[in-house]
Amino acid sequence: DYQSRLRQINACDFGDLMLHMTEILRRQPDVLAQYHRFFRYILVDEYQDTNTIQYLWLRLLAHRGDQPSNICCVGDDDQSIYSWRGAEVENILRFERDFPGARVVRLERNYRSTRQILAAASGLIAHNAERLG
Repeated sequence: DYQSRLRQINACDFGDLMLHMTEILRRQPDVLAQYHRFFRYILVDEYQDTNTIQYLWLRLLAHRGDQPSNICCVGDDDQSIYSWRGAEVENILRFERDFPGARVVRLERNYRSTRQILAAASGLIAHNAERLG
């Protein structure tokens, strides 16, 4: 009913906008090439909270044939908290495979929390077998 009503009033929600744009980029190489010229560099914050359509959209924008993918993603697989809204932590887990040649820089010092809080959090997180570590 919701999607039917959106069509009736010629409207889109955020998910529809992402889906329609991804389809345009997939089907119209000239449009994709234009966006490659517009967005020479891509920065994604909280990459662990991207969903499937955002991932596909970013892959289209970042892959430029034989040119390097100028994409910088910031994220922490241990802080993925939006699976309830479709976020796929697997996106960050396979980042190096999806973007060959990408350099991973680990920020391993925390200035926000006390040593006790970090020790407790690390003890819990260590039980997660599917993490980058």
